Amino acid sequence: MTDQEIIIQLKKGNESYLKHLYTHLDMVKNWVKNNSGNEDDAFDVFQEAMMVFYKNLMSGKYESQSKISTYLFGICKRQWLNQLNRRLKYEKPSDIISGSEAEDYESFEVELTIGRESLKKYINKALDKLGEPCKSLLEKSIFLKLKMEELAEMFNYSSAHSARQQKLRCIKRLRSYMSYESVIRLK
Repeated sequence: MTDQEIIIQLKKGNESYLKHLYTHLDMVKNWVKNNSGNEDDAFDVFQEAMMVFYKNLMSGKYESQSKISTYLFGICKRQWLNQLNRRLKYEKPSDIISGSEAEDYESFEVELTIGRESLKKYINKALDKLGEPCKSLLEKSIFLKLKMEELAEMFNYSSAHSARQQKLRCIKRLRSYMSYESVIRLK
């Protein structure tokens, strides 16, 4: 059965065609298992994704520019990663793992800390290359979250709009000093 046939039937209200989507469940199971989950987790995530898909299809938010499998997988992936983030945020490592796994977790935590420090150094180097006033403008707007009106006054710009434009120019220059590949390679 093609994606288009499934979409037409579902839009007609024939919900029995949802069963055809279960052919994509194995792909989700494999991905969730490879990313700290189990079959039950995969099934739950898949069920939620099917509800989101159906709701979006019926409300007109789903545009069939991609295959249903791609769309469902994207939803599943996002939901599973959000769930993992919530688990890490609210559970202590000792709640999740025990024994020799705890040592692995601690070494992972150390690697993560090293990675964060490397990323901070990389960003600071790029900010240093940027120079003033861009460096200060970005630090105050992004890290200190000062309002554009405050920045306009602080940096003697004529308006908040001018400060926003300068911030965008600075971000563009900063991006030219950084590369995605370099950030990925940081440990």
